[in-house]
Amino acid sequence: MSLMAALTLILSGSPAFCDAWIPPDITPEEARLGRQAVQELERQFKVLQDHPDLNRLNGIVARLLPFTERPKVLYQVKVIDDREPNALALPGGHLYLTTGLLSMVRSDDELAAVLAHEVAHISRFHAIRMIRKESRLSVPALVALIGAVLSRGETGAEVAQMVGVVIQILRLGYSRDMEREADEVAFVCLQKAGFNPVGLLTFLEQLQKREEGSPAAALLPGYWTTHPSLEDRVATIKAFLKKAGIAIHRRPVTRALALEAKEIEVNGRQVTAVVLSGEELFRMNGADGLSSEQRAQRAVEKLDAAFNAGARPFHFRYSIDEQGLTIWWDRDILVRLTCDDLQASGQTPAEMARHLSLVMTQLFLRERLKGAI
Repeated sequence: MSLMAALTLILSGSPAFCDAWIPPDITPEEARLGRQAVQELERQFKVLQDHPDLNRLNGIVARLLPFTERPKVLYQVKVIDDREPNALALPGGHLYLTTGLLSMVRSDDELAAVLAHEVAHISRFHAIRMIRKESRLSVPALVALIGAVLSRGETGAEVAQMVGVVIQILRLGYSRDMEREADEVAFVCLQKAGFNPVGLLTFLEQLQKREEGSPAAALLPGYWTTHPSLEDRVATIKAFLKKAGIAIHRRPVTRALALEAKEIEVNGRQVTAVVLSGEELFRMNGADGLSSEQRAQRAVEKLDAAFNAGARPFHFRYSIDEQGLTIWWDRDILVRLTCDDLQASGQTPAEMARHLSLVMTQLFLRERLKGAI
């Protein structure tokens, strides 16, 4: 099959396209069209060549690449200086993320979800397929235009027109079917690459929350207006997760209820505090041959694993004896606080139990309202 014949098949929107022919590498037509579109896009927006997240972005793309539908494509990731959360994929493997979007993502899993979705738009030729729909040009006319780009003929005005259509399409958004297709392709890719596909759900939920909080979402140029039907997409991803047997635990990908061990000084003595989302839970001293830092780190790991497995504050139990306070989840002991630990916190065992229940419940409800868990 010649390149022009293959492109005709793509542009025709034939249902056979997805199953019959996906070239592993970028075609010359895509490459030339992509270069033209890049020039136009970068004329309109400021690209940050030295953004600190570029290495992170390229690392995630490299991890996704072997599991994409077109593993030979050399993707180029760039960051645009724009506070609106947005992502664009141009023909030829050009990926753009805005600073506004990067400020929203809370983990590599969410960032991988965004990138996998945009890569899917490229692998399924969505921009090129939309050119025909939006420009209302016939397939032969479009093939002629792209052929002109390939040959660099005397059709500069037509090429400029087509590039303008590409940019307009990407800014206005793909069709609902194309968005669903990209979500489905991205979901499979994320699983194969070892990313948590719940990140695709939590990122879309965050966009949906922003849309609901906007008084005039339809008038805003941001990501949520370029990707329509967020409610439907969220429902679809939930269905994908259910079918795949993946429990929806949001905390691992949103980084909500973050735990850390923090060294502090109490009456001239070094102890280690366990902190949850900036709020101190308890303090630990050295005991049983372990330093305060080692004991606190173990407590962090135990509590972290419990939260990731779906534990909620009301699931924890507290038992008090002459040796101190024990925190339980189901039948597992998460933390043992000695009398020395409690003294460092300045609380009795009963006071500590009430403190832990209150603080964790308040923080949980706060994150729940934000949709992070």
